[in-house]
Amino acid sequence: MTLPPSLRRSTVAVALLALAACGTRAAAPSPYVPGDEAAILLTVDNFDFRDATIYADWKGVKHRVGMVIGKTKETFSMPWRDYEVRFEVDFVGGGGFRVPDPVAVWGGEQLSLVIMPGW
Repeated sequence: MTLPPSLRRSTVAVALLALAACGTRAAAPSPYVPGDEAAILLTVDNFDFRDATIYADWKGVKHRVGMVIGKTKETFSMPWRDYEVRFEVDFVGGGGFRVPDPVAVWGGEQLSLVIMPGW
């Protein structure tokens, strides 16, 4: 069966538009590759009266996340660097602690850290 010329032209035009649309899409970066720029959100709820500096330890490499004033809550964004992270808290004026277990994390996730009074 042969198509009329006007129908053949419109079929070819639709096919070319579909190919052009497919060719212009850029591949999205994978959030599962260490070093990727997928952000991790960390919400820190500081119930202690002391100001606290928060650090993220990615496989032995420590990065400062930010500071949370006593009795406040802050949310920080940081780049995802690995599948596990540990957190450390240093209080202004001395003291602090390290969360004993690593936290499993993927790019794009949101984590919470609660600082209880007297830690």
